Amino acid sequence: MYHDELKELENEVDNYYYLPTFSREAEDNRAIRKGYVHSVYEEIVSNNDPVAYFYLCGWKNMIDEAKERILGLGYDKKDIHLELYG
Repeated sequence: MYHDELKELENEVDNYYYLPTFSREAEDNRAIRKGYVHSVYEEIVSNNDPVAYFYLCGWKNMIDEAKERILGLGYDKKDIHLELYG
């Protein structure tokens, strides 16, 4: 959802990067990264420890684990925005 709009924001917003990550192959191949999202964001923030905001969308178990890991990296709850699928 909103792939084109989110991608376009890279041209409009400084320091905004759209990195769609899917655990499985997407039908339209929009994913830049494939695999579990946890290793992707952990890799990104470990490089420079940047200011980051996390926008998560998925099943409750994945979201719960992501929140725990992100908080463990030193980020605050206000840096995490989410939408649950179930």
